[in-house]
Amino acid sequence: MLFDQRHLVRLDLFFFLAFLSTALFLLLAMPKCEINPPPPRHHHPSSNSRHWDSASAFPRCSMDLCFNFTRCHSSQQLLVYSYNSPQPEQPKPTYMHQFPSSIWHTSDPQKACLFFYFSDSQANTDAWIKPKLSSLLPHWNNGLNHVIISFADRWSDTNPPPQSIGMASILATHLHTITYRSHFDISIPLPRLNLDMPPLLKSLEPFERKYFLTFKGTRYLSREGNFRSSAKFRSMHNGVDVIVATTCKHETNDKLLKWQPWLGSNCNEDQAVFDSYDFVELLNSTFGLAPAGRSPASYRMLEVLSAGVIPVLIADNYVRPFNTLIQWQHCLLQFSTSEMHLILPTLRAMSRVEVEARQRYCQQVFDKFLKDDNILMNSVMRSLRDRFVGRLPNL
Repeated sequence: MLFDQRHLVRLDLFFFLAFLSTALFLLLAMPKCEINPPPPRHHHPSSNSRHWDSASAFPRCSMDLCFNFTRCHSSQQLLVYSYNSPQPEQPKPTYMHQFPSSIWHTSDPQKACLFFYFSDSQANTDAWIKPKLSSLLPHWNNGLNHVIISFADRWSDTNPPPQSIGMASILATHLHTITYRSHFDISIPLPRLNLDMPPLLKSLEPFERKYFLTFKGTRYLSREGNFRSSAKFRSMHNGVDVIVATTCKHETNDKLLKWQPWLGSNCNEDQAVFDSYDFVELLNSTFGLAPAGRSPASYRMLEVLSAGVIPVLIADNYVRPFNTLIQWQHCLLQFSTSEMHLILPTLRAMSRVEVEARQRYCQQVFDKFLKDDNILMNSVMRSLRDRFVGRLPNL
């Protein structure tokens, strides 16, 4: 009996070991399961200074999914009802101030194809909680056929939470390539701040101008636009045919320097250069830098175009204005903030024929779409109207 019990124990152990060995063999023989890693987060060596990458994401929409065409079927003109009037100076200047008296405006919401809401108001700027459009706008209808218009540097400055805009489209100066909804949203330019340009400047040919590449503007010390403080940007200045004149004098910088004065390195030297050049004189240049600032857009873009200068944009994640109307690749050049070291070699390698062709196209673009407030407003409305091409015969 004792023998039989020991024998059974040994048999149990044998079968257990055999089962364990078989299971281990099968486990090792099985094909490895590839687990797809989560998509990598957008990263760049200089991502700490590229705050525009965290752009607001709007609800997924298109003209097919988020628009009621029946409101526009009988229209001979693109009629728009506006809930409010644009405020030219609060918080940003705008070329849409003439809209209420334009041919597109209607005071009857029943006749309107589109509904405008100008979000750049002082009330919105000061508000801790951004406006709830469903209660603010009586014809909201979950944003159907609505257009939210903004000139602010950041969406959070004056606008409602992105998830609350429903089916509204965006018309703004700060649209980003990673969140832009093509043929639904429209990127518009910032206006010119400096309007008095000598007419003679525009008629000057490339390479016959005093300078090759110029810039005069603010040097940001923190957050958006702080690449202007980098050595790559400031070292383009050679004091001969390339002038990069920056100043640290800015409300945000002044506050920052009280607490972190070491960030103001070389500000005094930069100020001496800044004070020695006149802004208009520097527009006597073949190329003009239009670097991003608090947003990827730049006031310099229209200013250099108005002087017959070829813009050189420095911006990340930026949808260029009126991109359905203008073939920007034939006019300006654009570099990311990580490619600033390529700007001068690229420009100097360009042939005279190409530079002259770019300047001609730039001048045509400026005259046709960007020249003054009236033309800019017409370009805005043409961009909106072009979304209907092939859908509404009257438009």
